[in-house]
Order: sequence, then C-alpha cells, then structure tokens
Amino acid sequence: MNDPVGGVALPFDVTHHPLVHSATGVVQPLSRVEMICQKISQATGSPVALALAIAVQAIWIPIGVMTHLDPFPFAFLLTCSNILQLILIFVLAVGQRQAATHAELRAEHDHQSISRLLYHQELQEQVLIALARKLEIEVENIEAMVEKLAAEGD
Repeated sequence: MNDPVGGVALPFDVTHHPLVHSATGVVQPLSRVEMICQKISQATGSPVALALAIAVQAIWIPIGVMTHLDPFPFAFLLTCSNILQLILIFVLAVGQRQAATHAELRAEHDHQSISRLLYHQELQEQVLIALARKLEIEVENIEAMVEKLAAEGD
C-alpha cells in the first residue's frame, strides 16, 4: 500500500500504471558518432565552455602581443577559432537533430496518453450519469455542464 491520499490508501502505484509510459524507451539508440556529437553539443552549451573560450582568448591576446608570435590582428587565433566554429556547427546540428527527434517522439507519446485519459474520462462521465439516472437523481444540470465543457473544447 502507498501513502494515503486524502485519507484513502491507494492499492497501486500510479506511476507504474499501464497507461503511463516513458518516451525514453521509444527513442532509437544513437550511433557512436551521434552519441559523441550529442556529448560535445551538451558540453559546448555549458557556462564552463564559455568561460574556457573567454579565458583562452584573454590569455592568448597578451601573450601574442608580447612575444610577437601572433601579433595583432591575431591571424593564428582567428584561424583556429574559425576552424573550431566550422566543426562545431555540424556537431551542434547533429546534436540538435537528435534532441528534436526525441522531443517529437515525446510530444506524440504525450498526445496519445492524453487522448487515452480523455477518452477514459468521457466514459466515466457516461457511467456516472447512467448511475445517477438509475438512482433516480436529476442529471439535467450535470449533462448541461458536461455538454458546455465539451463545446468549449471544440
């Protein structure tokens, strides 16, 4: 038994309900290259990567000026930076494609789950109205509210 909810103990764990699935298991496994691209994509988007890039340039510029190894306009620094940017464009594109694919699968999965839940709720409404009629309870107000809610969704 789980912790009581509203004073009533639930006989099952709702997180393991058969209608609740994780979209993570639906995603196709990534190839080795895609995994590497995704890890690089995640790492380059971190504040540590930004701080490292700023630190490298902040250190390189004074050293290049003082030693005359890479004087202004810092051709070597710019060349290395441009090559790194060109490589990262494609790596980030692969990482973004994987993230977009996973987001689409998760959205489709969520849509299917919500559709099942709404269908289940509609069935419950019909059963409750049928029970109320059988018990000779007036259900016109309840039916009117249900129809109004259904009309608002269209």
